[in-house]
Amino acid sequence: MTPSPPPYRHRSGPLRLLDRHRRLVASLLTALAVLCAVLVLRPPPEPVTRVLAAARDLDASAPLSEDDLVPLALAGRAAPDGALSPGDRAAGMSLNAPVRRGEVLTDARLSDPPALPYGADMVAVPVRVADPGMVGLLSPGRRVDVLAAAGAAGADPFGGPTARSGPAVEVVGDRPVLSVPDEEGGGGEGGALVVIAATREEARALAGHAPSSRLSVTIRG
Repeated sequence: MTPSPPPYRHRSGPLRLLDRHRRLVASLLTALAVLCAVLVLRPPPEPVTRVLAAARDLDASAPLSEDDLVPLALAGRAAPDGALSPGDRAAGMSLNAPVRRGEVLTDARLSDPPALPYGADMVAVPVRVADPGMVGLLSPGRRVDVLAAAGAAGADPFGGPTARSGPAVEVVGDRPVLSVPDEEGGGGEGGALVVIAATREEARALAGHAPSSRLSVTIRG
């Protein structure tokens, strides 16, 4: 007796679709395998470093402001050593040479003004104090007033009476001492030198009094 054939089973739709397009599916799988191999063998992307660059051509005549600098993204190896990042303090510092627009700022390009810790508008001002002994009592961080007495005591060159100094006026008040230079010879020209932090206007006032007045200081603390 001849055995009867097995009953016919209908194949599902996805299997019939796969049979119909198996060449296309094989090509896609091959391309996917090649892509995976390329991604595995390709080196990882270089890290990006964010730095500060000049927003325009800058000279060294004025301290830097925040508007003078812009952030710039560079590949890790392209960033120079000592490059400043957006989190670094740069505003208020001074350039030691001009820079071009787009140039990356490094620590070698900047000089730290000695008066900057006391304010962005402060400058270091040398003051020639008439009494060297008073300067010997000063040290960095002490706060002083600078006084100017008009006229200088001494004999009249034409044999007249001795000139008298006028009343002292305060030129600068409550300013910090930055340094007390150790001058060779102990006295410089007519006194001793002390460097204080002051505003630009105060620096001009001190320069105006220096030629014709005796400068002295009082110590606040």
